[in-house]
Amino acid sequence: MFSKVYLVASTLIAVAVAQAPLQCYQGLPTSAGPATDCSRFVNTFCDAAAAVPAVRINDSVSRCFNLPDAKVCDFIAWNTFTRNVPPSAANCKSVLNKVISQCVLGGYGQVGPNAYTFTVDVNHGQCGHDVHGGS
Repeated sequence: MFSKVYLVASTLIAVAVAQAPLQCYQGLPTSAGPATDCSRFVNTFCDAAAAVPAVRINDSVSRCFNLPDAKVCDFIAWNTFTRNVPPSAANCKSVLNKVISQCVLGGYGQVGPNAYTFTVDVNHGQCGHDVHGGS
């Protein structure tokens, strides 16, 4: 029993440590922000993205959320994985929450080198038909 518990704990620690470094967006003092304004939308986006049928390699799922003061939160789950699969809600939430806590203007990250890339980007504007460009 001890060896099973140890194996599971070791695996969880290895996965947590293996998370790829984040890339934070840089911008001018007039850039939209902070990314923490987007935290309330993470669960909604990730749960909806995970419910999508298989996403092709190099394709993405995205969503825009309006904020007060003419700002928006753009979320993207880009399939940089090696198979046509939906994104993991747990990985999505983990990466996006980490980006939001460490990147003032948003950014992107992965749980590993061959995994989905998750992005949160805060911009000026209003949600429409297109995803806004980076900060």
